[in-house]
Amino acid sequence: MNYGYWLQRTHRELADARDRLSSDPAASIDDVGAAMAARQQVYAGLARLVELVTGGQPARADIDRNTVDIALQHAGDHATLLYLGLTAAAGLDRREAPARAPACRPGRHLASAADALAVAGDILASHTPPIREPLTPEGVAIRAGAGYTAAIIDIADLTHAVLLVDASLPGWAAASHPLAEDVYEPTLARSRWAGGGRLAALTNRVMANGGNSPSLLRLLEVAPAPGARTPIIDGATARSALLAARDWMHRNVGEVRAAHLASGTRLGLAVSAVATPHAPGADWRSWSTAAHAASRLHGTPPHGAAADVAGDLDRLTRWVRPGAPRPGQLTGTGPRREAIDTLAAVLPSLAEVLRTAAARAARHGHFFVSEGRELNHVPRLGVFHAVTRWRVTDTNDDGISRLRSALYEAGASALASSPWELDQKAPRLAKLAFATAIGLEPSSRAGAPSDQTVQHALPTKGRREGHHR
Repeated sequence: MNYGYWLQRTHRELADARDRLSSDPAASIDDVGAAMAARQQVYAGLARLVELVTGGQPARADIDRNTVDIALQHAGDHATLLYLGLTAAAGLDRREAPARAPACRPGRHLASAADALAVAGDILASHTPPIREPLTPEGVAIRAGAGYTAAIIDIADLTHAVLLVDASLPGWAAASHPLAEDVYEPTLARSRWAGGGRLAALTNRVMANGGNSPSLLRLLEVAPAPGARTPIIDGATARSALLAARDWMHRNVGEVRAAHLASGTRLGLAVSAVATPHAPGADWRSWSTAAHAASRLHGTPPHGAAADVAGDLDRLTRWVRPGAPRPGQLTGTGPRREAIDTLAAVLPSLAEVLRTAAARAARHGHFFVSEGRELNHVPRLGVFHAVTRWRVTDTNDDGISRLRSALYEAGASALASSPWELDQKAPRLAKLAFATAIGLEPSSRAGAPSDQTVQHALPTKGRREGHHR
């Protein structure tokens, strides 16, 4: 289940919560408080998504609502304005949240929406953790701007759904318990403020100005952790193992050795050889050249986690093709052929990770090649020994140049379909991370199309809101 699934799950739960507000009052005042706390968690979860997409807090979170009101009336960066509105609607006083889970159905749906947002946030955090370097090639692409516009639109769409809940929340609380308005007045005041119209107008502007940006982030799944050593039994486990190995080499580029290059290029050759002809990411000739060049490199064997990653690459190769690599080895279509094509989509970013690692290892003298064998004569014994002569390579070595050139070509064909949001200065790895995913992303947003007339349905500010503003 990917990031897009959890966004859709959140939208469904918010729609159910809104529908239940008119027919399911809370049984106690504590249950009203539990629903209020779940509402706050939803807004906080949306604000967290903005932070993860933008790479950090785009604005201070402790600005008062009057200042936020003024900011929302003016033009500005959509992510910053949306973050200001979300944090103001959520509030900062965590002491209001009770320990119990909501028992009423509106509260349960709000709590489920908050949980779904938390999972979506964890998926993004596994690729782009806050205030840290990206952990995956997809994380590099996100930090470079891939999928940014569509991601902000998705968050704005979900914000609109929460605003519809806020529009009915004060009336539901008053109908549930006569003391609810007085006990939970701070939260209800935030709810009335959020339903005042300006935050809804902002979400409408964000969605109207987004165009048809590809929802690349919806394809993201939790970045797999290397070292799990799970059996490779189908396409899903094979892809997870490949992503885990690729991400480990991306994070630990200084520990990549000749064994990883040999195993990685053999895997790329195997996948591209048996994939569907013209499958995105499959370039049999480039991977064949890379595998031949990598086979001539030698080095110290990896150990620990590095050895496990090299072993995973070899296991993947054996799963992909038990026999010799031949183009068009598989005929027809089916689950296995589709699984191989899914692996082929990862090859462009794998090639770039291997190319970067090869250059770094060569700079540090981790490769050596054979210069042939000589016969050495042992005096007085009349014995000749065959001795292999070895030479340490550098970045200018012909073998290293051929390897890096072949790996460059293995990803070159995918660059034409790289995300349009990435400018020329974006890292090549960022351009390749989502390159083969263009055209595969869902066309729909988080939920149903947003009601553009929602501002008229939201309640106008009343006596209590005017008093607290």
